[in-house]
Amino acid sequence: MELDNAVEQGNRLKRLIEHEDLTILSANDRQGLKKAMGRKRKYVQELKKLEVEEMEKEGKNVFISGSLDNEDEKAYKIAKAICGKLIDNGFNIVTGFGKGIGYYVAGVSIQKLESINENIEDRLIMRPFADDMSPEEIKQYRNKLIANTKFTIVMYGQVIDNNGNKVAANGVLEEVGVSEEQNNYIIPIGSTGYAAEKVAIDVKNSITSYPYLENYIDNLCVESDPNAIAKLVLHIITDIKNNVVSQQN
Repeated sequence: MELDNAVEQGNRLKRLIEHEDLTILSANDRQGLKKAMGRKRKYVQELKKLEVEEMEKEGKNVFISGSLDNEDEKAYKIAKAICGKLIDNGFNIVTGFGKGIGYYVAGVSIQKLESINENIEDRLIMRPFADDMSPEEIKQYRNKLIANTKFTIVMYGQVIDNNGNKVAANGVLEEVGVSEEQNNYIIPIGSTGYAAEKVAIDVKNSITSYPYLENYIDNLCVESDPNAIAKLVLHIITDIKNNVVSQQN
């Protein structure tokens, strides 16, 4: 797959850059240091070019991951605000139709697209999971679902366990894992709780791995107003896209 090649190429360049960093640190002669720095500069330029190309191809597609066992008006309002804001700004919505949240995301997106006379099939991708899929089939399905997206928004991610307790949904956490494998930018709305909160806490504890969220993660963990959340999410995505492009210039 083209996506697999792009991800593999990006990871290869990152490994090469790390290797040259080690070479630079251990270099004991000026000529060797100069060559290592030259190779690193070349790999960095290639990586930045690849990131810009991926952003141009996939940067309009946003995957929304989440689940919720019970109907929740607040969750509906958040989904409506986010999807409306993204669609208004030219982004396309991708969802696995997770319980509760997927239903909200699909419903409000269809309603929005119909109101502006947009082709639903061009702007909304829905891929519900079959009940009889094996774990391996689910993993492959998630890979295909998230392919060709560049951003992953995480909200709620709640299921009820065998004891009747509301807990973080493993399926949502797995989708975050797949998203990271494919080098997506992760945007967890921690204030919605459950899996989204867990991901947000992990991000805060490893913020150097998520520099694009350094100025936003605290707000993502506390903001509760649907419209404010939608504006924040759009601002983060726009900021990321602008930074990727500007680094190439």
